[in-house]
Amino acid sequence: MSFVKTVSIVALSFALQAAPAAAPAKTAALIAAEKKSFKPFTGKVVANKVRLRVKPDLDSHIIRQVSKNDLLLVVGEEGDFYAVQPSKETKAYVFRSYILDNVVEANRVNIRLEPQVDGPIIGQLQAGDRIQGQVCPMNHKWLEIAAPNSTRFYISKEFLTQVGGPDYLISMEKRKSQVEEALNAAYAAAETECKKEYEEMAPQALIDQFQAILRNFADFPEAVNQAKEGLATLKETYLQKKISFLESRSELSPVAKQELLAKHQAESRELLADGQANTGFFAKRAPKKEMTDQMRYWDTIEESLYLSWTAFHTGRKLNDFYGEQKANATVLTGTVEAYDRSVRNRPGDYVLRSDEAPTAYLYSTSVNLEKYEGKQVTLLASPRPNNHFAFPAYFVLSVE
Repeated sequence: MSFVKTVSIVALSFALQAAPAAAPAKTAALIAAEKKSFKPFTGKVVANKVRLRVKPDLDSHIIRQVSKNDLLLVVGEEGDFYAVQPSKETKAYVFRSYILDNVVEANRVNIRLEPQVDGPIIGQLQAGDRIQGQVCPMNHKWLEIAAPNSTRFYISKEFLTQVGGPDYLISMEKRKSQVEEALNAAYAAAETECKKEYEEMAPQALIDQFQAILRNFADFPEAVNQAKEGLATLKETYLQKKISFLESRSELSPVAKQELLAKHQAESRELLADGQANTGFFAKRAPKKEMTDQMRYWDTIEESLYLSWTAFHTGRKLNDFYGEQKANATVLTGTVEAYDRSVRNRPGDYVLRSDEAPTAYLYSTSVNLEKYEGKQVTLLASPRPNNHFAFPAYFVLSVE
């Protein structure tokens, strides 16, 4: 084979190997241009339990789940996924052996999402980089640091909708901090106020605080609900202390007491009702046209019990409260009779008799017990305070 022919074959071979390489270079340039043209925005999550991943891949490690209405800063896109910046609360971890006096001592030091050698890698540090962190309380071999600004997590595009530019997230985070601070201050002050005697209480300033939250932070529904509950508890406590004070001085007639309770109940219903069947604050009440004056009186008592319960069950609704009551209810059998003695703090409007002897006091806001006077019934009932009377007291959930 001649030298010229050999050179020609070699040249052709190089040409064939080089030709396919041009396409990836063009693709890389196109991808870079697309990334450069992407405009970051604030995205709102449109479903619950949406997975945030380390990579734009359904098989990628799941960082955590985000909830409906959560806001994320979207900074890019890859295929069917948006790239988002991690939240400020996101922590990352570096092996402490590579760090000396907050300076990285080696190249390509992995930043991991968990303080363990097989934790997902979300970035790298180079020799000479300076970092700030603290020893990880879960594993002292690791340093806990804030996730780098270059970190990207990924969420499926179908679960995110654009609600504003990048500044929108910043402003909403600022407002969130403001409403949390306002709620904490109002609740702390309300707790102190509710411990005072009636004559020392001056709740109007606190009422104004809670109402300011309702007016100014309607875009934070959870905070609004907490403010409503705090306001209702404050008003209820003040009312009950006022009634006790006036009764102790014999300055409150039964009629005046009912008027106070009715007014408070109307205000509470207006404040707390959400307009949805079976989900509002008074969902366990009988229809308005079926409510007797006695049942309306006990509505206030039930409201107070529910609000006390929510202090340990944040975010739970009235249906949840009565669901728990039903799960722990007692079955009672006997004859229903009216209990019409005019005494203070009586634990019910009716008594249940069994074998000719009283066995329990009864009241209800969901069942009109007047219809069952003199009848032998089986009741599903939940225990209530008996105010130191002779027999246990119950709230009637249903009659069989």
